[in-house]
Amino acid sequence: MRNTTTRFCLSVLCIFGMMTNSFSQAEAVFGWTQYRGENRAGASTEKLTEKDWISSKPEMLWKKKIGSGFSELVISEGIIYTMFSEKIDSTSGFEYLAAYKESTGSEIWRTQVDSIYIEIDGWGDGPRSTPIIDEEFIYCFSGLGKFSARSKRDGKLIWEHDFVKEFGSTRPRWGYACSPILVENNVMMEVGGVGGKTFMTFDKSNGNVIWDDGAGPAGYTSPLLMSIEGQSQFVFVNGRTLSSYNLQGDTLWTYQLPFSIPIAMPVLIGSNKLFFSQISSGFVILQIENNKVTEVLRGSEMKNDFMTCVYHDGYIYGYHIAALRCISAETGEVKWSKRGFGKGSLILVDGKLIILSDKGKLAIAKASPDAYQELGSVQAISGSITWTAPSFTDGKVYLRNQTEMACFKLN
Repeated sequence: MRNTTTRFCLSVLCIFGMMTNSFSQAEAVFGWTQYRGENRAGASTEKLTEKDWISSKPEMLWKKKIGSGFSELVISEGIIYTMFSEKIDSTSGFEYLAAYKESTGSEIWRTQVDSIYIEIDGWGDGPRSTPIIDEEFIYCFSGLGKFSARSKRDGKLIWEHDFVKEFGSTRPRWGYACSPILVENNVMMEVGGVGGKTFMTFDKSNGNVIWDDGAGPAGYTSPLLMSIEGQSQFVFVNGRTLSSYNLQGDTLWTYQLPFSIPIAMPVLIGSNKLFFSQISSGFVILQIENNKVTEVLRGSEMKNDFMTCVYHDGYIYGYHIAALRCISAETGEVKWSKRGFGKGSLILVDGKLIILSDKGKLAIAKASPDAYQELGSVQAISGSITWTAPSFTDGKVYLRNQTEMACFKLN
């Protein structure tokens, strides 16, 4: 049941174009402030200096130890925020939200947000979600399902919801992973609660519920904000169902995907197409027109496990299981494949792929369908399970894994 009073208040929100401009400007000014950066596209609009990275490798500015976790490093106004965990013994410990100086990596503060999530298959303990930053607060989500707003100044708790206790949510097998998204005064999450509380929107200042809807347990993806035919909408994947809502919580359209529980995020192609990929079934591209969804392409040439692809100039770059690959977004044709990065990650900066292998190798390559063209590489961080994607702002790339984080200067 949606809160109709708040829906009325939300209806006075400005049109999506204005919201998108405001959100993008905030990214440009303050840095990489949310999961996958501006518009959740895994891309930066900054320019990258042309140089010979083979003879002059990316310069490491600092490196430091960090506890286990998969949260990206988010950066705002010279401060890095992220989440990690530390064990007390083999079965207990705590998860933390922490702030670090962007220039040196030195810790400013840390605050405990929950008990530690212990991963049952041994792939890595601690938080899976990436925090999101606004002007005053930072919003974070623990591996056990506690969602909270914290002060950027010192991590002080502003408000908190326990998704299990309050909404009847069931923790997914590999822990809660949804990363929150902000629009105006609203913060959106996949909750996976009972009684129509699968998707929920909260007032970012006090945590009050604005609207809730949907049926289904929590999964591993995060909401995507997009504009189609001038209409702002939130796209959620839950199980096999793809759902779109307007800002007031009204359903715009739903669609049954040809596969279930994708972990990688949907990728926006152009103005009205979405790319989805899943490791066992391959990919599908959907087109949305007049709130109707049509499948335009399906194939097995790109099978994402958990790392989301990036889109650039008609081509999709990502990990086909454990091989870096480029395919055509029009035909699905494989343009090239490159092994050696394992189940790594990547982002897009100024027509370049910033690639991080699952063993911590950092590489820069051209985002070109012609061939894999590496421009330079360096062994950046060590330790196993390097599965968190890089972050990029102000000419620097920020990396982490289960044991350490580092900053490298590219410009």
